[in-house]
Amino acid sequence: MSEFMKQYGPWAMIAGGAQGIGEAYSRDVAAKGLNVVVLDNSQEALDSFKPEIEADYGVECLALRVDLARSDLLEVVTEAVGDREVGLLIYNAGLADVGPFYKKETGLEYEQMRIAINITGPLILSYHYAKPMLARRAGGIILMSSGAGLQGSPYYAHYSATKAYDIALAEALWGEFRPYNVDVLACVAGMTLSTAAKGYQHLDTSTFQTTTELVEEAMAALGKTSTLMAGESNRRNQEALNAMPREARIEIMGKHAIDNFLGGEAPEQNL
Repeated sequence: MSEFMKQYGPWAMIAGGAQGIGEAYSRDVAAKGLNVVVLDNSQEALDSFKPEIEADYGVECLALRVDLARSDLLEVVTEAVGDREVGLLIYNAGLADVGPFYKKETGLEYEQMRIAINITGPLILSYHYAKPMLARRAGGIILMSSGAGLQGSPYYAHYSATKAYDIALAEALWGEFRPYNVDVLACVAGMTLSTAAKGYQHLDTSTFQTTTELVEEAMAALGKTSTLMAGESNRRNQEALNAMPREARIEIMGKHAIDNFLGGEAPEQNL
């Protein structure tokens, strides 16, 4: 049995695991011999992904269509997973958008759904699946976050707040779980060619990470550090930001949203 399997096997659970970055995670751990529980909200993606991953890597795949915002998420997941031993939890799913805090299309209910997916989801799955990892003295957790969560980010306001939570939770658990040989990583993604890349067609994406590159970095960092800012270009940009006063960092993040995703003009609040 490989060291990877002993530490993180026999099953990995990947939330948002049939598309984009999550698919890259699922393929990476399957290639290392782990069976995978793939949670995703797209039945179409799951239907095509399950036979592919089982054929490509010779592992088992439990494909579960689930809305990560549902209030009974833990009950639904644990019933489907049963007594499968989850040694690696990767929470990749997230509800993201760009725009003013008060949007025309959405309201408070949508922002509460963002909390359910971006905060409550990683909390309850970590709370449930980390306990047996601690008892076994083996396991790992990766919580995906965003560079928007490293400071307040105008026009990503509530999204950036939820991603700050994911970083803080992962870093704290890294400190608490190390004595139990359970590895925790906050993986901070920057500009990445994920499923959201369809909105990047007007941008120069030559410095963007691929999903495979991001996952390879994250898996190499797991067990070695608490926090990874993925991508050399992203790290350089964040280092430049960190050298500035905090208010300047906030303003630059707002300008980034305006210039890249909002047509060059600050959107008005929908009052």
